[in-house]
Amino acid sequence: MVLDSYGRLSRVPETGELEKIDTQWADNRKVIERIGASLGEQLKDGLSAWKRSVRRPGWERLLERVESGESDGIVVWHTDRLFRQPRDLEKLIELGERGFKIYSAHGERDLSRADDRFILRIEVAQACKSSDDTSRRIKRRFATKREQGAGYLGGPRRFGWPGKDLAWVPGPEETDKDRPDVTADQVERERTALREGTDAQLAGIGQGTIANEWNAAGLRTALGREWIAVTVKSVLSRPMNAGLIEHDGKLVGRMEGDPIVDPEDFERLRAIYAARRRGRVVGERYIGTGILRCWLCRMKLSAAPKDTVYKDTGERRAVYFCNKQRRGCGKVYGDRRAIDHELRLLVIARQSDSRHASAVAAARARVADRLADLRAEIGECEQLQEALSERLGLREIRLDAFDRANKPLAADLARLRAERDQLSGGNADGPVEAQPPEEVARQWDDGDVSERRTMLTSALEKNVLYLKPAARTGARVFDRERLTFDDPEDPSGTAE
Repeated sequence: MVLDSYGRLSRVPETGELEKIDTQWADNRKVIERIGASLGEQLKDGLSAWKRSVRRPGWERLLERVESGESDGIVVWHTDRLFRQPRDLEKLIELGERGFKIYSAHGERDLSRADDRFILRIEVAQACKSSDDTSRRIKRRFATKREQGAGYLGGPRRFGWPGKDLAWVPGPEETDKDRPDVTADQVERERTALREGTDAQLAGIGQGTIANEWNAAGLRTALGREWIAVTVKSVLSRPMNAGLIEHDGKLVGRMEGDPIVDPEDFERLRAIYAARRRGRVVGERYIGTGILRCWLCRMKLSAAPKDTVYKDTGERRAVYFCNKQRRGCGKVYGDRRAIDHELRLLVIARQSDSRHASAVAAARARVADRLADLRAEIGECEQLQEALSERLGLREIRLDAFDRANKPLAADLARLRAERDQLSGGNADGPVEAQPPEEVARQWDDGDVSERRTMLTSALEKNVLYLKPAARTGARVFDRERLTFDDPEDPSGTAE
């Protein structure tokens, strides 16, 4: 019998300390040895099994192994490590009706037995109610603190505020309990940066410029990372900077003491941000952006035009590059036209390969039902957003009301689209039968950038395509060997 071992971070109610996953796995192995079974996979997840928006890779992997028959059961500390929502239990019951077993300190539960399913349903319902009660108490406590003028409700330190130094690296004999507080001088430097950054934005200076200036001055985020444009906007947009306490987009109070940033300046800045139009959608101009990855740091590549043109066509040059403003290393780049040519050849080769088409068809069949549900949910969210936008345009609702209503929709869309892209490899609607190479080439040549990106993601499925740095030979010709499926952490190619 093959049993998987599952651990999930949780806090001990008596002490508030984290129950380490390694400790849970060690205890689970003792149970497996006592039963006389063999260990399958060790699976783990983060703190929450209750929030619907939290993705649990370990739980998803468990379901895959149950469905495929690779696992006969699971060992956990307690069923509340595995379940906090009744829907999760029902999903496992549906897949494990043939006799999947759950082992814990409280004994054995066999999903093929009605009595065991009944007991599990009671246990999970109790765990869900406990989580609901805890959430209600925490929300009420936070609401009381906000009413009393507390804008900072705990959690990790934020830029411009005192607290523990999150960038501190412990020595050999040190633990997290030894983590020092940031100095008063550092907090004041950060607050000065927030004021100057707000003034700079109001004067029309770009976020990238501000990020470069902060980095050059030795300032870092609260986590010790370098600044990029998007994080500058994020930190300047915090109502706390102006002493404002907001919840769900509503002003609920004001913090005591002088604010870091003048409230009028902050409202002007927020109005500027709200009035900005979103930039061009990724992938409307370049085929490989967001798909190709850097070989050195594994970040997704960006693209940008150059000031020169190709002599044979007069077309403006462009390059794919690893973007430092997206936390890339900035050390890998390549000619856009040469790389697009290689992408075209890759798509033709793969979509005309019958073995690849068969593998794609099998993979899509396994996730077809879930993808259909995801598309339906995405469609509903998009319709709601369109309706909200129409009401805003007709001035039937205010901008703050639109923001409050749109915020959860945007979060749901991001989560649903991420799951859809993960299941489909970015595309699940392309052909699953091999086509003649000439037909694939014709579709590519006649298609626009969006259609070519769809063909590329369909050809790649879940493979990742990396761009290696150029060899320092002085050659001006693109080396096609720079494009590879190999994992940088496994150059032998065995990972594929």
